[in-house]
Amino acid sequence: MESLGTALVLLVQFWGATGLRVQQEPKWLRATSGSRVTLACQVIQSQVWERLRVEWTKDGVSLCEPHITNGSLSLEACGPRGQLSWKPPGNLTLRLDHVSLNDSGDYVCSVTEEIPNLNMKQGNGTQLLVVKDGGSPNQTTDAGLPLAPLVAGGVAVAAIALSAWVWGRCRSRREDSAS
Repeated sequence: MESLGTALVLLVQFWGATGLRVQQEPKWLRATSGSRVTLACQVIQSQVWERLRVEWTKDGVSLCEPHITNGSLSLEACGPRGQLSWKPPGNLTLRLDHVSLNDSGDYVCSVTEEIPNLNMKQGNGTQLLVVKDGGSPNQTTDAGLPLAPLVAGGVAVAAIALSAWVWGRCRSRREDSAS
């Protein structure tokens, strides 16, 4: 019976069911140029770990790769204006100060458990959109969609509907006068 229990433990470890998960918030974030943004990465672990390696990337390019060993963060800076913080049991945040239009992009948090077992997971990403101060013609909605094309599309649909209505009224009058 003992060998069956050992076999089940090994099977669970083999299939990667160690319980490491990474949740990232928010999925979409809109910020004004010059403001501060905070991206959250929550590490959910069902077993005790000794060392984690965390990597933040922007559009697939590494910004920083700190370690968390026995609850302590090895690095506090991330990129030119980024600050990291770690609050046990699993809250890692990346704060970006004075964001600019160039900071727009897809930010992903990846976590690798190095000790005791090698296991890697990554978050679902945060799409950051930085817009100019005071809004602009390219102002965006919270979903990250450009507002100007949406308004233009709505105006086009309204114009088509109005044209169809006028055409229908004219045709109806012509049919009435022909009768």
